[in-house]
Amino acid sequence: MNILKKVFSPNSKDVLTAEKIGEQQGDDKEMNKEPFVMVDAPPVETATPDQYQKSESKVEMDLETKINENPAKEPNIETKNVPNSHKSKKKSKGKSKGKKPSPEEIAKIRAERQAKKEAALAQGLDPNALPDLQFIQRPILHLHEEEPVTGFKISIMTYNCLAQALIRRKLFPDSGDALKWFKRSKVLSNEFKHYNPDVICLQEIDHLQYQSFWKAEFEKVGYESQFHRKQSKNHGVAIIWRKELFTLTDKMLIDFDKEPSGEIPPRTTTNNAGLALSLKFTEKALSKFSNGTSRMGIIVGTTHLFWHPFGTYERTRQCYVVLNKMKEFMHRINVLQNNNDGDTSHWYPFFCGDFNSQPFDTPYLSMTSKPIHYKGRAKTVIECSTSYKFSKKRDGEEDADEEEGGNIEKFGKDQPQTPVPDHFIANEEQKKLVKNMELLHNSLDMRAISLYGVGYRKVHPENAGLDNDCGEPEISNWAHTWNGLLDYILFIKHWGFDDCQHVDTLEKFEKENSIKVRGYLRMPPSTEMSKHGHGQPHTGEYPSDHLSMICELELI
Repeated sequence: MNILKKVFSPNSKDVLTAEKIGEQQGDDKEMNKEPFVMVDAPPVETATPDQYQKSESKVEMDLETKINENPAKEPNIETKNVPNSHKSKKKSKGKSKGKKPSPEEIAKIRAERQAKKEAALAQGLDPNALPDLQFIQRPILHLHEEEPVTGFKISIMTYNCLAQALIRRKLFPDSGDALKWFKRSKVLSNEFKHYNPDVICLQEIDHLQYQSFWKAEFEKVGYESQFHRKQSKNHGVAIIWRKELFTLTDKMLIDFDKEPSGEIPPRTTTNNAGLALSLKFTEKALSKFSNGTSRMGIIVGTTHLFWHPFGTYERTRQCYVVLNKMKEFMHRINVLQNNNDGDTSHWYPFFCGDFNSQPFDTPYLSMTSKPIHYKGRAKTVIECSTSYKFSKKRDGEEDADEEEGGNIEKFGKDQPQTPVPDHFIANEEQKKLVKNMELLHNSLDMRAISLYGVGYRKVHPENAGLDNDCGEPEISNWAHTWNGLLDYILFIKHWGFDDCQHVDTLEKFEKENSIKVRGYLRMPPSTEMSKHGHGQPHTGEYPSDHLSMICELELI
């Protein structure tokens, strides 16, 4: 079975050489010699998650019993070799019984246990969970706490769960047993149950694991779900929703390699896919609106964009596809479900996912800062990416985005050495490509607003805009060789070709879109993550190399 590799976005401010990129990507021959974490179910002798939890629970109970027993208990030497010593043994047993702990000693033991629990809680851990199944629990940072809720309050999560098929020990050298599926599946499940979101957008979900585990697991706790992937990939994206609140009425599949983007063709075959759903409010959801509502429901989409270090130009094109397809889907729903009344405000549209781009890169800026004009670092990086030549081996291959690059990519003449150069002198053809990308985005009357961008600084100013001008938190991905913000929860809306180059204020966003942002899941800064070593996942910390993100919203 082919094992797909995980390559992280390089768009950080650190210089990443081609040699280092090669080290990240590895070698196929070496890959076959290394231990892998397989997608397949564990062998018969391997404990299932439930068996594992039961056995650990038994060990914990035994330990608890031993703690409460007298540690000074010893065998009765006098009756060791004495025949007919049945009565003597009983008597000896009574004599060997130690003195009961005093009330002071009991109080001390209880105080020590309480201190351990409080220490675990202070670290965001559940003191009652088994050590291997714990994760760091982050709080929701609230807004508008003094204002009563009069609308429909929902929470939306986005989460790259780290596909089991992409795991390779070389990329996760410090993660140990935290990579094993029979453990990681339990931790991920516990995380979903703890945060309890109403809508969940997931990326890097193994097709086999979705069919054999996730679909049923979510159904058990009241969710329904949809999954989509390119057939050539063994992982894809999924959208999960609480069925008592929403009913699926329509869906749209996105094939980024086939979607038109003006006169700009795809740079290479990426096999990236997207999924969007229209979720109509149920009667229970509608009853949450104290003053009633003319809204029908929500539209929610998700994707995982091109991973390649030199893929900035293609990712920027893919972001155009995201906005254009959402425009098409919103129009289709309006025609089919709202009698084409011309009012596009019947639905709340959201799009979440792993964009493999940071807030200072052209993919993000092209969606959120319109009209877009590339400059500075962003312009240098996208111009450099146009100089990279992708291998033709990618076209039509089953494992196209996992191949080692071919001769052109590894040894091609004039290939750029780093995706983030300090300087890049573009030729006329490269300049034209970048200018055409600007014109393409500026011709589309749609834009995106990052929900963390508009308000996270209100609740966590110490971790908002540290390395960007967009108010975004510092990181959502903590890998062994790279870290940064790659994941976003976006609100999609019509753009009137006016000046929207600056981040919307929270007040403006809430007023114009009939939404109140009620809270954000706290995102740790890199200074906190560095305490947990190089890269995630780690036992008792996080079950993926990405962190989940959640927005709590009140739809008015």
